[in-house]
Amino acid sequence: MNQFLQKNKISLVFFVIGVILQATYLYHYFKTDWAITPTLTYFNLISLLLLSLAFFLFSVKNKIYIISNLVLLVFLVLTVEIVCFVLLDSPEKYKKDFSLPFVPIDHVANNIGTVPYADSVYHSVLIKDNKTVYDVNYTIDNNWKRVTPDFDSTRSKYALFFGCSIAFGEGLDDSLTFPCHFQNLTSEYNSYNFAYPGYGANQMLARMEFQNLTEQVKEKDGIGFYLFFMGHVSRVIGSMDTYVGWTSGSPYYYMKDGKLFRDRMFKNGRYWVSKFYELVYQTSIINYFKINFPNKLQPKHYELTVEVIQASKEKYIEQFGNNNFYVILYPSYKIVPKEDYELFKQLLAKKEIKYVDLDNFIEYDENHTLGGDPHPNGNTNKILVEELIKRLNK
Repeated sequence: MNQFLQKNKISLVFFVIGVILQATYLYHYFKTDWAITPTLTYFNLISLLLLSLAFFLFSVKNKIYIISNLVLLVFLVLTVEIVCFVLLDSPEKYKKDFSLPFVPIDHVANNIGTVPYADSVYHSVLIKDNKTVYDVNYTIDNNWKRVTPDFDSTRSKYALFFGCSIAFGEGLDDSLTFPCHFQNLTSEYNSYNFAYPGYGANQMLARMEFQNLTEQVKEKDGIGFYLFFMGHVSRVIGSMDTYVGWTSGSPYYYMKDGKLFRDRMFKNGRYWVSKFYELVYQTSIINYFKINFPNKLQPKHYELTVEVIQASKEKYIEQFGNNNFYVILYPSYKIVPKEDYELFKQLLAKKEIKYVDLDNFIEYDENHTLGGDPHPNGNTNKILVEELIKRLNK
């Protein structure tokens, strides 16, 4: 025993110090509710560095070279992690709970994901640089959709709107949303707003699979719109940046043998990939080099998105009995290469999905936003609705 200790005394010193530091880190980590201080992160990283060094020296001393090479790799990665942490000015890290709500299987949260509370009014305020960007109310009905004011029972047609915060009307009063402008600028349509911030095509499909929307719509004839911008692709595939941001509880769709399937939510239906995202997204290497997974959108990601839209269109036809379903390509900041955008339109055309391309109708910039927030203002929505109506009439 003495001979073993003597032979490996340096390794044991590093090991003991590493264990003490790691125990200190874990003690304070589990007492912390939210923010993990830079000091605590240093305790964790240095302890892991010392432990890996201890195992490396031990394995070299005892000629266990396979282990020593693996541990050396870990040591080098930890060294880079510490360097990146310093270069990032030692930011705080945060404990985030990605668990799904414990609710019955037929609950809306298990089917659509995040929805606002039914029969509610949300008061939303954004203040930036001591200036109020917006101070508005969102009115929600008993089916978790935003109310469009001035419903007219004499009108004969419906207009359904699906999408994200753009269609929902983030930062806008109920009367300034895209659906409301469409209702006000036509004489025969009542608008129904099924959009919500953070949604993609997967929530649109999930809602139509969960609910028969004809039970909420009074009119017998009409049209369905999905307001889309290219950021929705990352939401459909549950990329790392969207997953750790807000899509962990979003519907998970995937392709297998040329067919579209759903497996619950990203958190529990795609367990290991999602767990990997949770483990690495706050590492300094990921943040310093601005790495995302996938790091670049591939054709298969656009294909999956179009398949989800196609399935939504089929659900719409099944429920409403007409083929009046359109994708509206909404103007936005250019976030993908032009060739990717053209590929997406080609895929829509291949599936015979009708679309209205408004992306180049205006050069989307700060003048079209809320000012201090990138979402479109009410006037931008009105201009685009006017153009949409012109194109539909043609």
